[in-house]
Amino acid sequence: MSIGPGEMGKPNGNQGEEPAKAVLVISSHVMTGAVGNRAAAFALERLGHPVWEVPTVIMPWHPGHGPSTRQPIDPVLFAQGLEELSQHPDFPSLGAILTGYMGSVEQVEAAAKLVDRLKAANPEALYVCDPVMGEEKGLYIPAPIAEAIRDLLIPRADIITPNRFEFNWLTGTFETNNGDLAKEAETLGRPTTLITSAFPLMRNSMANLLIERSKGEKPANVLMCEHPAIPNPPSGTGDMVAALYLAGKLEGRSNEQALKKASSAILEVVSRSARNGYRDLEVARFSDRFCHPMAMVQMRMIGTSQQTVTLKRPPKSHKK
Repeated sequence: MSIGPGEMGKPNGNQGEEPAKAVLVISSHVMTGAVGNRAAAFALERLGHPVWEVPTVIMPWHPGHGPSTRQPIDPVLFAQGLEELSQHPDFPSLGAILTGYMGSVEQVEAAAKLVDRLKAANPEALYVCDPVMGEEKGLYIPAPIAEAIRDLLIPRADIITPNRFEFNWLTGTFETNNGDLAKEAETLGRPTTLITSAFPLMRNSMANLLIERSKGEKPANVLMCEHPAIPNPPSGTGDMVAALYLAGKLEGRSNEQALKKASSAILEVVSRSARNGYRDLEVARFSDRFCHPMAMVQMRMIGTSQQTVTLKRPPKSHKK
């Protein structure tokens, strides 16, 4: 079957379908495993979104597996590469930019300029900032890079996806409940804040908290997605959640629908990877779960009635 001139990029070449929007992903690259670019780009491509991929550093594996050589990308060449990407004829048609792990202050500055260029060329494009900077033990990037992310990238973002430590670092607070996290999200002024590793209501559970900024007299809309915790999950879940949630928004889903599908999909991939004893997320083996997740998650409205929405069935129990 031949594909006509207007059908390139459409899923399965189906006539009448809009091409999936391309995404530019800027993050770390590992030679093995599924974190950073390898996690985000694969998930987006599996869902039909072409990916422009820019590495910030190159490493053999995730640092959690042990020491390894860290190959930084020259900041001058990095900035030149982004400048040239902005001159690509298809640049204005990008649906989004997603940034993750940044390797230098200069890279943050170059990424901020690129976001401005895309917004000027296509005001409808989304910018998602996943501020990959630390966890409970503290920052694992130099403080000047974290400060640059806070000062240059966060203010430009339509969506931010920090974990709880990163959120507290960005706001200079140490919140101990979801209500206070939601209040502090207002201080960042971002349209959508998705906090991973929020406070679950159920025992042995994980929670993601999504705050849609208040508008005028309309109060902030706060959603919590909760699901069973998986012991010793492989690395890369934060990168994957950011990419899957972005994909949902590009597909026109509501915040609730995008969060529900992203959380269900990552739960399935993580639980299946852990159950089978894999050290990393096995995104290739279980990639069908990105498209049709069936794991049960619970959606709650925080600050209003505790309405619960579930998907069809829970994943199989984790067995060591």
